[in-house]
Amino acid sequence: MAIVVGPPLSDKSACKLQLLRLYGVLWAACLVLVEAEWEGLMQWCRILEVWVARGLAQAFLAIMTLELVHSSGNSDFDKSVRLYRTVSGMCMLGCSGFYMFGGMLCLGTLRNARYKRLTERLRVAKDLESIEKQRDELSRLLAAYGNE
Repeated sequence: MAIVVGPPLSDKSACKLQLLRLYGVLWAACLVLVEAEWEGLMQWCRILEVWVARGLAQAFLAIMTLELVHSSGNSDFDKSVRLYRTVSGMCMLGCSGFYMFGGMLCLGTLRNARYKRLTERLRVAKDLESIEKQRDELSRLLAAYGNE
């Protein structure tokens, strides 16, 4: 909807606005993948693991969204599009502020440490289970040799 709504592509300024909208949609899709912690993107762009960097990326998208709020027309549809863009831009600014504030308070570091502890615990539990299976197997072998 953000790409389709707008003036026709007859003049250069309208074309630039459509390209900016398309760029914003692609930027938003990348941010969604970052928030979902998509492994392919997270390995390619490691800086976005830092919460302050995520906050800056979201702030860039929010400011770009707020800058593109201006649409011509006074119909109800145009007013609703302006309202939607304003609300989404303000929400994105709020999210970016949360990420930047959390990054400054090292909440991302705490989350990563908790995640590492959890994965380490799961790995140790898996190793313990493997060792117990091996111990049971060796006990059966020892019992089989003891019967002879």
